[in-house]
Amino acid sequence: MTDIKAPRRASTEQSRERMRQAALSRYDSNAEETHKRVRAIMRTIQEEMAANAAIYPRNKGAVSLAEVARRAGIHPVTFHKERYVELASEVKLWLETLRQGATVGRVRVRKELGTRVQEWKQLYESLRETHRVTETDLAYAQARLQETLTENGVLHERIAELSKRKVVPLKSTKDA
Repeated sequence: MTDIKAPRRASTEQSRERMRQAALSRYDSNAEETHKRVRAIMRTIQEEMAANAAIYPRNKGAVSLAEVARRAGIHPVTFHKERYVELASEVKLWLETLRQGATVGRVRVRKELGTRVQEWKQLYESLRETHRVTETDLAYAQARLQETLTENGVLHERIAELSKRKVVPLKSTKDA
């Protein structure tokens, strides 16, 4: 068999420049896409926390630069590259403001959830006690109603017995 080698392509300076420009534009568009994804993830995290009473519902409540990178689909080291230094400082500033106004971090979330569980338990006990009182009041009202109905029945029977006697009223009910 004979080895047929592909002819070597001769690239001119112009073609190399075009390839370099295309690579740079891809590099720029990839960086811009990464910036957009990271900012979108930051908004998504804020929305999730707003819907979950200021607690981050994923990663046991820990929000960090690495968590933002993971959610954006990039490697955490990306934030240390020269092209992403501004983005990394933007995310760090966002994380600082997020930590001030919300419950962020595994230990804080665990404590916050423990407190909330206690609050819900107290609310449950209070509602249960209110339900017991209401049930007792209802049973008392039903017993009184039954007594009243029985007494009403007895009175109707007495009226029926008295009406069998021929009692004539002294005054006529007609206005003549």
